Amino acid sequence: MSWMITATGAEYHLTGAASLTDAGRPVRIEDIAHQLAIINRFHGATKRPYSVAEHSLLCSEIAQRIGLSLVAQMAALLHDGHESYTNDLSSPAKAAVNLRSAFSGGTHAWNVFETEHAKTVRAKFGLQTVFVNHRAGLRHIDLVALATERRDLTLWNAETHAGWDVLGDNEESPDRRIAPLDWLRLDTPEREAMTWKDWRQAFRDRFDELQFGIEAGHRSAA
Repeated sequence: MSWMITATGAEYHLTGAASLTDAGRPVRIEDIAHQLAIINRFHGATKRPYSVAEHSLLCSEIAQRIGLSLVAQMAALLHDGHESYTNDLSSPAKAAVNLRSAFSGGTHAWNVFETEHAKTVRAKFGLQTVFVNHRAGLRHIDLVALATERRDLTLWNAETHAGWDVLGDNEESPDRRIAPLDWLRLDTPEREAMTWKDWRQAFRDRFDELQFGIEAGHRSAA
C-alpha cells in the first residue's frame, strides 16, 4: 500500500502509477491545514506541543514583517505544506536517512522523496516561480524561525550541547550566525493555551487572507 487517506477522505498516492496523475495526488488546503496542525516539530521534543502549522504561520509572519510580497508570504506559509503528506522528519533524521541510502549505493533518498511532493504542492498553488526566485530568502526565514524555536521551546544549552551548524553556531564569524527573533517569544501562556484546532483555523485564515490579497492584485493589474 503506497497511498494514504487524508483528513478529508481523499486518497493521496505517495508513489506508483496513480501518483503520476492529478487525481492520484489531490492537494487540498483543508488537508494541509488540518494535518500540519497535528504534526509536531522536533519529533515532539519540545516544552509544549509545537506544530508545523504554527511554524509555518511564524515563517509567513516573518516574511510579512520584512516586506516580502503577498505571494512570497504565501510561499512561506506553504513551504512545509508537503509534510502533510510526507510527515515531518527532523533534520538529524533526514541526514541519517540520506547517509544510509547513499552508503547503500543510492541517492539521498529522503531528499528525493520530499522534493517530489513539495513540487506537487507548489504546483497546485502556483508557487513554483516564487520558490525559485526567493529560495535564499525563504531558507533564511526558516532558519530564523528555527533559531527562535530552539531558544524558546527546546532544552538546548550552549554550554552543554554542541552547536548547530545549520544556525552557524560553529562559524568563526558571529555575523554568519542566525539570531532568534527579538520581537516574539514562543513560550508565552497565550500560545501554550491554543489548541491544534486553533492553529488549524489560524492557518486557514492566513491562507484565505493571502489568497484574497493575491487575487485582488491580479484583478487590479488586469
